Amino acid sequence: MPMTANKLANSLLLPLALGLFVAPAYAETPADAPLPTRTDTAAATPTTIYVSGGTRSLLKIAVPKPIGDDAGASTVATTAKRDFDLSSLFQVLDDQSFVANREKEGIGIDPASWKSVGAEGVVKGDVSVRGNQTHVELRLYVVARGSTEVLKREYDVPASGVRTATHQFANDVVKYFTGASGSFGTRLVYSATTAKGQKGVFSVESDGQGISKLPSATSVAVAPAVGPGGSVYYAGGLPDGSWSLFRAGTPQPVVAGKGLVFGVAFGKGKMAVVLSGNAQSDIWVGAPDGTGLTKSTSGGLNTHPALSSGGQLAYVSNQGGNPQIYVDGKRVSFKGSYNMAPVWCNDPEGTKILFMGRDGSSWDIFSIRPDGSDMKRLTQGQGSNTYPACSPDGRTVAFFSTREGGGLFTANTRGENQKKIAAVTGESLRWDGN
Repeated sequence: MPMTANKLANSLLLPLALGLFVAPAYAETPADAPLPTRTDTAAATPTTIYVSGGTRSLLKIAVPKPIGDDAGASTVATTAKRDFDLSSLFQVLDDQSFVANREKEGIGIDPASWKSVGAEGVVKGDVSVRGNQTHVELRLYVVARGSTEVLKREYDVPASGVRTATHQFANDVVKYFTGASGSFGTRLVYSATTAKGQKGVFSVESDGQGISKLPSATSVAVAPAVGPGGSVYYAGGLPDGSWSLFRAGTPQPVVAGKGLVFGVAFGKGKMAVVLSGNAQSDIWVGAPDGTGLTKSTSGGLNTHPALSSGGQLAYVSNQGGNPQIYVDGKRVSFKGSYNMAPVWCNDPEGTKILFMGRDGSSWDIFSIRPDGSDMKRLTQGQGSNTYPACSPDGRTVAFFSTREGGGLFTANTRGENQKKIAAVTGESLRWDGN
């Protein structure tokens, strides 16, 4: 039997919507130019950080275990060290190198003792249990400035909130040195296979902890995005073959009856959603609640919307022959034969778009300016690397990789300091707050 229009659109778009790496509906044409290669090793160690007024070497920071309650102190030390290590801004010193008399110091420091081991910054803490709350006091010292702390914070939280308090302090430490807060304690969302023919939406914290499956109204939930109020939206496949847009935790669709709904993005008070029908796929933009949608693309198959904080729309289109990155109707990627999954990144060095590009049989992560200039390769020669996401502070890139048995990795926006943070893989990775 001949395919109906909706079934035809379904066959064309499902590979992209479900995150598969082969889209046979696209007839490939010769690429304008090959994808760029890295000029350094993919896992290079960063040598500089960007601070207010210029650059400097990685700051050497010591994070001795706080005094007081042992369980809470261990959580603080482990969380803070991991945050600083993943940030690509600090070199976390080994506890075994410390020579300070920490029992005598208490929550203060003897600057000479820390200077002798190369520490430039020291984080000290005191954790105590007070009834059903945990009191956490944290201080930052800059060794060159002596024994008076430059930053002090106190938190009263339940035991389960100690990690959150530590993330908050780490964000303030980053702000002290750079002028802009960090993104520790934020979360990412993604979709992954849960059983044969089934997919679900998951959430994971920025350091790879706290993985959880979010409730969904359908057995196939893909292409998640974080919308107003932190709500997670996703495209859900229904038994009758239709697709609608849902919000996690609610059974009724947000957008339905307008064709097949395959993906969504939010930014600057707007929603961008992929609607398909009659063998066409376009991106429609309207209010965050799905009302007032108007078509923003035309020609070819248009998917993977991403809205910038200023309201610019990036997406993937094959109107030029092969899937390429477009911004507000203008093609910006001209290297490679298959580029997809763009996301905006407010890098302190300048706004970028991150995307995945196919190179032979594998994929890698790339960045490009919104005007199409300065395309750079972030990963190379280490498996297949897919679905980039950018942290709210614009300093960290997350992506899935097949290396090391597969997992979720992070790096800085130059592709340095690549680290595996969780043994999970999936598709359509998005970072809450960006």
